[in-house]
Amino acid sequence: MNRRTLLRSSTGVALSLPLLETMSVGKSIEKSPKRMVCIGVPFGFDPPVFIPTETGKSYQTTSHLKHLEEHREDMTIISGLSHPNTGGGGHKAEAVMFTGAPYPDYSHNLKNTISLDQEFASHFRGQTRYDSLVLSTFHGSLSVTANGVSIPSLNRPSQIYQKLFHATSQRQAEEEIQKIDQGRSILDLVTQEAKQLSQKVTTSDKQRIDEYFTSVREVEQQLQFAREWVNQPKPEPIGKPPVDILDKTLQGKKLELMLSMIHLALMTDSTRSISIKTFGMHHDLSHHGKDPKKLAACQQEEIDLLVALNKFLTKLKGTSENSGNLLDQTMTVLTSNLRDGNTHWTYNLPVVLAGGGFKHGSHLAYNRPYIEKLAKDKTLTPEELKKQRNAKVIPHMGRDQQPLCNLFTSMLQNAGIEKPKFGSATGTLTGLEWKS
Repeated sequence: MNRRTLLRSSTGVALSLPLLETMSVGKSIEKSPKRMVCIGVPFGFDPPVFIPTETGKSYQTTSHLKHLEEHREDMTIISGLSHPNTGGGGHKAEAVMFTGAPYPDYSHNLKNTISLDQEFASHFRGQTRYDSLVLSTFHGSLSVTANGVSIPSLNRPSQIYQKLFHATSQRQAEEEIQKIDQGRSILDLVTQEAKQLSQKVTTSDKQRIDEYFTSVREVEQQLQFAREWVNQPKPEPIGKPPVDILDKTLQGKKLELMLSMIHLALMTDSTRSISIKTFGMHHDLSHHGKDPKKLAACQQEEIDLLVALNKFLTKLKGTSENSGNLLDQTMTVLTSNLRDGNTHWTYNLPVVLAGGGFKHGSHLAYNRPYIEKLAKDKTLTPEELKKQRNAKVIPHMGRDQQPLCNLFTSMLQNAGIEKPKFGSATGTLTGLEWKS
């Protein structure tokens, strides 16, 4: 069976298949390819509830990280990284989140450089249907070409669905989306070919195909639910609640659906490089000023994001591939251009790195004074904390802090890309190791 075997319907719809053992009969089973998923958020995370104050493998799980606790051994928490040539604070740093290009004064003359996902994609061009997927759950993009041009993003799940399970024409693709709205599945159209396929494959392949078909149906149900939800009228607001609170559920559902799409794209090897910009609709809440109600609402937004990430990692880990699983081969990085939206600081950026064959289970801290300060802040009274906030002193970067691009360099090298430095890197990230 050819690696590019598709299940086709009479209407022109084609359903890609995951990598199966049967595709390698008569020759050695191919080594699973490396993948990369870059998740960027504009407003960071509230440090006291996100960053552990202990380092190494014995770190204590924070209230935020407990939502990822089941993947503790599959991920590394990293603190104290930054882009050293970026201005001290501000949302414009978003433009260089995954590039690390110099942007000290936030002028309009930014000469951006290639983003991490596009650098990765350039080394595997032509090996998949799409070199990369550039996504967003609201607007904008974090992906940049080698010429410094921002790449437009897809922000509608139906667009991605059409790319993964495509028809021979746009009209046919739209018709299939309409059928999903009516409760029909693309699998209904390829049932006969699916039955014939089941007679040709091994027992383990049958299980893998069943897992894949289940994932397809789940995505279609999510698509249908999402469309129904969008068409529902919003309730009349009581008083004047923040718009971002009303958007809370929408952000979480959008991200979950997008991550389900990403899972299918990776599972079918339709692409190996994906970036997504997400959770950018709670700007007002991110500027909470430590107001208890706004802070609690902002933290809930952050939790919704981590819950969606946890579900995604669970899906990857539950997807078998050769002798391992999809998470083993997928480097997934979550980070931001800001430490947190309330301070606007571009120092001490939050990072979660999961999967991809790294040795995980630790908190790697590259700015010890920052960690010590977080620990000390837990002992301060509300009055002392308020006085400290009013001072608004931008912290020093720390003597042992490293560029965020050191992590990016390690990720590229882990994928077999011989690149000594990426962006503002000084080398690879000290202390981060990958499995042999």
